[in-house]
Amino acid sequence: MNITEIKKLANEGKSPYFFSKETMNFFNSKVYKDIKEVKDGYLFITSEVFGNDPRHYRIRKIKLNGSINSGKQFKSLKSAKNYLKSF
Repeated sequence: MNITEIKKLANEGKSPYFFSKETMNFFNSKVYKDIKEVKDGYLFITSEVFGNDPRHYRIRKIKLNGSINSGKQFKSLKSAKNYLKSF
């Protein structure tokens, strides 16, 4: 599984707007290539900026039905990647 396949799973499943250009622009979102397969889906990393707050990084899970859950938040990409590797 790669990010392109995760986007396709979301679009065809229960999160069709998560990766839309409008949504990504609104939240100033970035998606990273790091992926980890878990029992009921895949973990991946995104980052967002809200207003004047600093960018934060989040581990998200996409389930096989395309639904995306927010997970743990981190202050740095390095911390998020290290957490993802720990699974």
